[in-house]
Amino acid sequence: MNKWIPHVYQRIAISFLLSNPRSGLFLDPGMGKTSITLSTIKILTLSDQIKSVLIVAPLRVCYSTWSGEIEKWSNFQGMSTTILHSKSKDTLWGARKNIYLINPEGLAWLHKELLVGLKSGIESPFDTLWVDESTKFKTFGSERFGLLVDMLPLFKRRHIMTGTPAPRNLLDLWSQVFILDEGKSLGHNYHKFRNTYFETNDWNKYSWNMKDFAEDKIYESIAPLVLEMSSNDYLDMPPIVYNSILIDIPAKAMKHYKQMERDYFIQLDSLEASAEAAAQSSMKCCQIANGRVYEDIPEDLNEDEIRVFRKTRKTLDVHSSKLDALSDLIAELNGKPLLIAYYFKHDLESIQKVLKKIKGTTIAHIGTGVSGIQSKQVEQDWNGGKVDFLIGHPGSMAHGLNLQNGGNDICWYSLPWSLEDYIQLNDRLYRQGVKGSVKIHHLICRDTLDEAKMNRLGERADSQMDLRIALKSYRNGL
Repeated sequence: MNKWIPHVYQRIAISFLLSNPRSGLFLDPGMGKTSITLSTIKILTLSDQIKSVLIVAPLRVCYSTWSGEIEKWSNFQGMSTTILHSKSKDTLWGARKNIYLINPEGLAWLHKELLVGLKSGIESPFDTLWVDESTKFKTFGSERFGLLVDMLPLFKRRHIMTGTPAPRNLLDLWSQVFILDEGKSLGHNYHKFRNTYFETNDWNKYSWNMKDFAEDKIYESIAPLVLEMSSNDYLDMPPIVYNSILIDIPAKAMKHYKQMERDYFIQLDSLEASAEAAAQSSMKCCQIANGRVYEDIPEDLNEDEIRVFRKTRKTLDVHSSKLDALSDLIAELNGKPLLIAYYFKHDLESIQKVLKKIKGTTIAHIGTGVSGIQSKQVEQDWNGGKVDFLIGHPGSMAHGLNLQNGGNDICWYSLPWSLEDYIQLNDRLYRQGVKGSVKIHHLICRDTLDEAKMNRLGERADSQMDLRIALKSYRNGL
């Protein structure tokens, strides 16, 4: 078994965490934040500075990433972990572990269990908090954030980690930073923070824009709390290539698309597919651009009937232009492995149908219904060269998977609105250890929301990079 030897930048990160009991790491995926954390925890534990750590992380990360890293390196052998999920929940009050793992959805159970235990005089099993992928708490009004805030007094040390700290805009930072310092940097009230640094002209106060000079003030306020590191600055990474494949969809399909945009209604093959609200219309437009659209749920169904209908409802074929473009890309790659990102279930079905026509190929899938254990096996098969096509949903693949050894090409069949999902999925391949240039292919239908998404992701990425560069500049000036 190999010993983990930290790079210079990883030593810097460990030193920063040790010196700052309430701090965050904004590190690009693939820079080894799990090993950095484990090394820090080991040092703090051996020096009796902490007793145990609660790590809050996405479910798939709980099951694969943390245990996998401990098993991989001799340094971390002997560190005990447990996942506070399902049948293992009773281990909360059992023999003390070094690390307790839980997903954000499990915090309601944990909050209740801790409350009962503490009231009965039982001491909390942990005194340190580590939030892996802190953007899961970016919404200040969410239940999970409220539950975590209520438990903060239990933790003398608190740390957060993410590679995309502001996936939408800088409003996302408030709740993440609050976990660290309970409002000392950005204020104790979210609405006051928003009104101080942002302004809006919307009557419903939905869209907020940064005030002049507010951006620099936010950066300056949080800079002492976080360490920003970019893979481009610390790793010798190969180039990444972005390739947008523009697609013209048939005139008839475009007519339906424009009608949906305009009237929020479409009629195809005598089956109705309408949208009653702008958000629903946007979803329908994305479906049409991809080539298929779900039929509507009849209005007169009760909840049980709706559940049954969702399982059997039909999809309406609109065009095959995007599938044709995918087939052309596959032919161009000439046998190279390809990771394909999708959004809708019918996208998955369409893609699988196309891939199954290619003889002698192996197809794998990570998405809804695929367990963490199954995903880990797919990860191993992909990296071992046993998978030709890996179809993945960003919601299931954005965190906790290392896929850099299995291929260099990603195709976005369906673009997300979320910058975090976009960056994180791309970085499953584009991370330390990848050999050769990584190519990100986007299937973009002209004059559709595909183009709007691509532009929006670009705008958000620019804002994200501004944040990271500014933080680095402020830290260097401290």
